[in-house]
Amino acid sequence: METKELETLVAEKYEKYNRLLWYARSKPEHINIEGVKEAKERVEREFAEEVAALEGEHSDWQHGFHSGCCAAFSYVLTCLDKHLGLEVAEEEFPMLDS
Repeated sequence: METKELETLVAEKYEKYNRLLWYARSKPEHINIEGVKEAKERVEREFAEEVAALEGEHSDWQHGFHSGCCAAFSYVLTCLDKHLGLEVAEEEFPMLDS
């Protein structure tokens, strides 16, 4: 696998888990903010199983898994970025700001 292909694959995974992390962090009072309701519905459609798991018996574990994926994929993407690299990745890990 070429580096660019790896970067694309990891970026897709990062985006997925970042969206799930955002979904879990959003609060009911945010629903009236423009675009939030539609964005939440999109996440619910695209990742139905993952969203259901966020509401299930092991919701804390699931949210933690999403957070860990987001941090790990962000680390790899930063390592692969020729302008940032390993040094910056090490400094920022496990940054979970979203």
